[in-house]
Amino acid sequence: MREGIVGTPGRTPSSDLPGHRPDAATGDERFGQVIDSARDAFIETDGSGSVTEWNGRAQELFGWSAEEVLDRSVLDFLIPPRFTAKFLADMERVSAPSLARSTPARERLLLDRQGQEIRVNLSAYLSGSGPDFRIGAFLQDLTRERAAEEALAHAYLHDSLTGLPNRTLFTYRLAYALARGRGKLGSVAVLVLDLDRFKAINDALGHEIGDEVLVSVAGRLVDADGTAEIIARLGGDEFLVLFDGDGAEADAVAFAGRALEALSAPIVAGTSEVFITASIGIALTSTTVREATPLLSNADAAMYQAKARGGGTTEVFGEAMRVTVLDRLTTEHSLHRALERSELRLFYQPVVEISVGRAIAVEALIRWDHPEQGLVVPNRFIPVAEETGLIIPIGAWVLAEACEQLKAWEDIDARGLGTAVAVNLSARQIDHPDLVDTVAQILARTGLAPANLTLEITESALMNDAAGALGVLRALKDLGVSLAIDDFGTGYSSLSYLQRFPLDILKVDKTFVDELGLNPEGSEIVTAVINLAHALGLQVIAEGVETEVQLEELQRLGCDFAQGYLFSRPVPAADLLANFPLPVTS
Repeated sequence: MREGIVGTPGRTPSSDLPGHRPDAATGDERFGQVIDSARDAFIETDGSGSVTEWNGRAQELFGWSAEEVLDRSVLDFLIPPRFTAKFLADMERVSAPSLARSTPARERLLLDRQGQEIRVNLSAYLSGSGPDFRIGAFLQDLTRERAAEEALAHAYLHDSLTGLPNRTLFTYRLAYALARGRGKLGSVAVLVLDLDRFKAINDALGHEIGDEVLVSVAGRLVDADGTAEIIARLGGDEFLVLFDGDGAEADAVAFAGRALEALSAPIVAGTSEVFITASIGIALTSTTVREATPLLSNADAAMYQAKARGGGTTEVFGEAMRVTVLDRLTTEHSLHRALERSELRLFYQPVVEISVGRAIAVEALIRWDHPEQGLVVPNRFIPVAEETGLIIPIGAWVLAEACEQLKAWEDIDARGLGTAVAVNLSARQIDHPDLVDTVAQILARTGLAPANLTLEITESALMNDAAGALGVLRALKDLGVSLAIDDFGTGYSSLSYLQRFPLDILKVDKTFVDELGLNPEGSEIVTAVINLAHALGLQVIAEGVETEVQLEELQRLGCDFAQGYLFSRPVPAADLLANFPLPVTS
């Protein structure tokens, strides 16, 4: 017996094999090398079905070594019992002299060492005759090949983290549901679920904990399921759910309620206990919405509406929301052109030192000179700019324009306008990796001294990602600019973070200033804010001052600066210059 394969002394010489070309190196050794190097399993039997050859691949496939199967009938260990009769009939048939020397590939079921059935693709050939008759077979493993193909297909269509279907599979199922419903009113509903403030979890606890939370959320959504066609993870912390049928809307709303309830219980991830809420949007097919893209867009719009309401709730897309979405789309389209068409304007409002009634700075405030709608105030278009990312180029333009204007005033020695300009930054700008470089480049290009620029960030924007914002603020502070926290009192600041932020100025929100002189509680709140700011070494600016009573109360409470309609509305640069110096308030 030669090493690595099993043979019998009477085995047909290799010269009888199809395609053989005799030479000096033929024989058992060459034959063994050939079949052992084959990519497929190779088995050879004699006319009675006893094994005469068994290569290494056959051992890998079936688990039996060559020594264990030599001279054993394949009926004993390889052929499933239910195929015994068929095997014996085939053996009798192939022994007929008139049979072709090779057979086409066919699928067969064979047994491995554990008795498990393996599906193989079997190509056989016949050689020799009489006592030298042999049946040789090359076998390809279809079971594992198909399992590998199925695993690949599953990976292509499922999320690797949660195991849920992914966007691709969801898209297929949605297309099928829409085609089956043929645009029937309300027959298909899409639910979009987005976790609230999930980025803060990732930043505070790390991405590994964040991943554990996502897996737990996926499990709870599956447990909350009742009639959903498919629950998918879109990516990040967003999930999609599809409902199909006459009760699609009711099913979607019911699922939303169960999902929010399921998510209300704390999630244990690592050593942390995490509390999570979600915003849910639902959209249905209608007479005007019959395609996947607008249906998903409507569900997204509803979800963002839920998020705008504070999260932890559900919104169903309706006619009123459709009008809002259409208006936002129109605004977005026009806003893309506003910069290149020079439709944006900067207005300026003075910041007054209360003790002497002198302007010490100006705040730059953006307006949109719309060709059809006239002057558009920021709250009409800034939210759209933030959602679409247009706030990045718009914010850079505002910063450059404001710095150039202040430098121009300095050059003509317009001292009545103070020595600093304040510019607002959005949360989207704070998150942008190029912010610090952009500020540095604009200061260098305009020649404005960094100390003459104040950057204002809203309290809510800072607390949205306090840890990330801290690094950005420190980098900005290193440039030499001043930093102010805007709308203080509306964003639930952590005092520990407020102490860590490198701030110079705290701005009291207008809602608190409005109460001054009207009731004692209003003054108590502003007093507390002013005392807190001064304790932290910050200067205080009161926003929205409109009456002499408010100004007098602020002066009594020790507030440093004020701005508002009492002094000046936001006006173009030329008008501001014409109206200065401001009258001193006694």
